[in-house]
Amino acid sequence: MTDFFMKIIEHPREKLIAACDKEIIDLELLFNGVKIKASSTFYGKELVTEKEFLDAVKYCTSANVIGIKIVKLLVKNRMIHQDAVLWIEHPDDKKKKIGHAILIT
Repeated sequence: MTDFFMKIIEHPREKLIAACDKEIIDLELLFNGVKIKASSTFYGKELVTEKEFLDAVKYCTSANVIGIKIVKLLVKNRMIHQDAVLWIEHPDDKKKKIGHAILIT
């Protein structure tokens, strides 16, 4: 099952992973007057499974993730702490919160 869009950006000594829940790709969010868009340009166009994502994160130097599922997956696997997550109101469903986190290894 493909759950996330993911993009890997590599430099000589750095490996950034950008990933988001497939349900929110190209969704525009608003947080304290700042627009955040889960754009396919940044988060990628390649769909990956949970396992593929987790395997890639093990070898990154940083990761930028956004989405309910992807953030909960990282918290569950103890890769980020729940207090490090920024929860943003979903534009279509005010009861839902979309998580955003940056992981630095």
